[in-house]
Amino acid sequence: MGARYIVIADDFTGANDTGIQFLKAGYKASVLLDASAIPSITGEDIVAVVDTESRNVPAKEAAIRLETVAAHIAPLRGRTIVYKKVDSTLRGNIAAETAVLRDTLHFPVTAFTPAYPKNGRTAKDGLLFLDGVPVVETEMGRDPRNPVGTSSLPETLKGASSLAVRHVSLVEIRSGEIPEILNAAGGKGVYTFDADSDKDLRLIVNGLCSVLPPEEILWVGSAGLAEALTARPHPVLLVAGSMSPKTALQARTLLDRTDVAPVLVDVPALLEDALSEGNRLSGAISSLLRRGTSVLLATSLEEEQIETGRSADASEIVCRTLSEVVSEVLDTAAVSGLFVTGGEVAVRIVRALGATGADLGGELEPGIPLLRLRGGRFHGLPVVTKAGAFGGERTMIECFTVLSQPSVRVSGGSSRIPSF
Repeated sequence: MGARYIVIADDFTGANDTGIQFLKAGYKASVLLDASAIPSITGEDIVAVVDTESRNVPAKEAAIRLETVAAHIAPLRGRTIVYKKVDSTLRGNIAAETAVLRDTLHFPVTAFTPAYPKNGRTAKDGLLFLDGVPVVETEMGRDPRNPVGTSSLPETLKGASSLAVRHVSLVEIRSGEIPEILNAAGGKGVYTFDADSDKDLRLIVNGLCSVLPPEEILWVGSAGLAEALTARPHPVLLVAGSMSPKTALQARTLLDRTDVAPVLVDVPALLEDALSEGNRLSGAISSLLRRGTSVLLATSLEEEQIETGRSADASEIVCRTLSEVVSEVLDTAAVSGLFVTGGEVAVRIVRALGATGADLGGELEPGIPLLRLRGGRFHGLPVVTKAGAFGGERTMIECFTVLSQPSVRVSGGSSRIPSF
């Protein structure tokens, strides 16, 4: 697994002001001047920000620089979120640079809005305004090095090409029509969006991510859209692989008192056809996580599951299948953390993720540690492990609450709770 996000900026200050949005959301961000360093920046909580210094060069030169960056991103395509940072006043080679990333990396959807409302950059009726004035009529239209030639978002993104661009208005955004618009186009297309407030930006992000995983969208915007993207829900994957009645009680309490969605293992079906049942579980979990919904994968929620799963043969098949399902799911959907109960299941999952071990960070409750994976595809991923018979009725809820925080930091609480 590479960096959680890769950001491509066309100047150093832009790289920094966008990177800081991710830092505020709990990620670790590094600004790179050489795209070849991208593969070395890995981890679920890592953001790699590449500065191409291409804002004030000819469009052809900018495209060549972006082709180099795209070559380093290509091996990570589909496993990391790609964000093209652009100037919030439309300066630079936006059309040329976006076209390279879109076409080279084969994104089905491109989403563009440079709006940054808290800094006076708003978009209405397809035009960008700076403090209420169309940007082309401001000093940006008279920039001696790189004057802005249009205030139109679609025209900016098309450049000299005949690219088909669908503009999405404030009315459509606020009435929740983005999923309908995207589905009507078969989940494909190039879109520009109005945005008059931070809430509008969040509606754009949530609407798009309800249809496609964020890794399948080329995000193009200023620091404003980046901030909205990091505010997206961070789902947690919880795996109840223990057959303990206490774990079953904790799982039922979690489901009763949170919005976590259950995905139950059909143990008899698993024993009959492990491959088919594993595929069903993977598909269901991935779909929920991509929509931002946390998931409990449970083998011990119902009495029939518990009784069937207690046989030695069932135990081995369950452990193997759960580890394979979790590995497959995390390759396709991002989570802020992983909770596993059941010692044998936990170690099988850690190995399936390619980790060489874990760094211990502290204790959430007696005997329930918080750790981060070492090595493998998900280096640094926060994980809580719990023996089946440990904890009280609310233990799973408390672990879920900690893992739901993007930075997994708790301040001012018990000294047993770690700060990573």
